[in-house]
Amino acid sequence: MDRTGVSPGVDDEGLPMPPRLGERGQRLVRWLGYGENGVFMAIAVVLFAIAVATLVRTVHDAGWPPAPEPFAETITRALNGVLFIVITLEVLRTIVVRFEGGGFQLQPFLVIGIISAVRHILTVGAQLSLVGEQLPLARTMTELGVNAGVVLALAVALVLVRRFARLGGS
Repeated sequence: MDRTGVSPGVDDEGLPMPPRLGERGQRLVRWLGYGENGVFMAIAVVLFAIAVATLVRTVHDAGWPPAPEPFAETITRALNGVLFIVITLEVLRTIVVRFEGGGFQLQPFLVIGIISAVRHILTVGAQLSLVGEQLPLARTMTELGVNAGVVLALAVALVLVRRFARLGGS
């Protein structure tokens, strides 16, 4: 073992180091990296376009609903659209952070999960208030309970990840 406590020939997780690549292998890995960056860049552009298109459509539909409908339904659809845009931008942010030199980011995915579950809770709640007794009450309450549990679990995970990151960074 060396001064860092790591045995030679193993990585920081204790796994054997992979064999060294030859010149061809290194060139292939470099080109695969370029391809990966290109695909991520294309995905980022598509996500941005989706966010802009959804924003335009959400604003249009909130101002001029497609058909005469109750105000609560129009607002629920608008809120659903806005939350979808936030989710899309969070995924886009993880790609941008990757290009800025950051590694895999867990926190944005936890936030996306929380927003998605809250979005579903709001949608089910709005349907329940608009449609009322026509929805199967037991199934609806189970959905709401499961989504509330998901929000709680993801929020606890987010707090733990942030605390762990703070401890590791100090």
